[in-house]
Amino acid sequence: MSWNNAHGTAMIAAAQAHEDLAVAYDDGYVDVFGALRTEGVEVMGQLLGGLLGLYVGPEDDGPACLLNVGLEEVSMRHTTAHELGHHRLGHKTSYDHQHAPGRWGEGWPQHERDAEAFASWFLMPRPAARAALARCGLVRPGSPRDVYRMARWTGTPYATTVRHLVRLKMIDRPTESLWLQHSPGVLKAELAGGVPVGPRNHVHVLTGAAHRATVHAEAGDCLLLQIPCGRFEHVPTGLSSTAPEFAGQMSLLDSPHELAHAQAVWVSEDLADDCTLTAEVPGSTGLFRVTVRRTPNRRGADHYRD
Repeated sequence: MSWNNAHGTAMIAAAQAHEDLAVAYDDGYVDVFGALRTEGVEVMGQLLGGLLGLYVGPEDDGPACLLNVGLEEVSMRHTTAHELGHHRLGHKTSYDHQHAPGRWGEGWPQHERDAEAFASWFLMPRPAARAALARCGLVRPGSPRDVYRMARWTGTPYATTVRHLVRLKMIDRPTESLWLQHSPGVLKAELAGGVPVGPRNHVHVLTGAAHRATVHAEAGDCLLLQIPCGRFEHVPTGLSSTAPEFAGQMSLLDSPHELAHAQAVWVSEDLADDCTLTAEVPGSTGLFRVTVRRTPNRRGADHYRD
């Protein structure tokens, strides 16, 4: 069987899972940890070295899954959706290792292709992808930067997002090959424009199209306002207008981009509950606002909520 067969099966299975588990994705973000909880799959997070995750099937006293908390959040979300795919597709216990060197997906057994395709369709069904693009003020992505921005709303890895855009018929194969050559770290730095962001953190670009949306961010992530002459009005507790100290990076005060001081905030470890971030926009009758939701620490059990 081929990747086309895997995606055909996975698209239907993911849509059924969305319906069965009452999954919402109004802003493009799918709560995969909540879906596992609703499905009755027990979850544990530990440091696992080169193992991405483990699905324990019913034949081994499951269903349950073990996740590698050494992964960054978006990679962990994708792995979680992959393990959910094993469960929904009726697979047996499966160990998911780091990809071996070589071409992505080459030589994978069919059950791994099926679970991988399920993960993409579960996290990025067409309505969620469109909603994420709309939050970027876009209908279709026109550049790798657009994909990086979109992936912040879907909470998915850059390369996974690029590959799935082909399946959504939003880009073609030559464009996929070209965009996969771009490093998400370089794209992040270009979008940040000199504002410090940690190596494992992300920059969330907020334009007017993000008004009233919910931003899912990790501690250390940067929220960057890109509305002409817009300025954050008030920085609530749990957010900071002062950049954290990232190894090898200048602080904001030593940076030539001091004008961003009123246009950039960082999520701190102190953010426990949702907060509302507002900005003044000249010419607007009201405040621009977004809800900021910090993704929790995934280590251990019973912390898998979004």
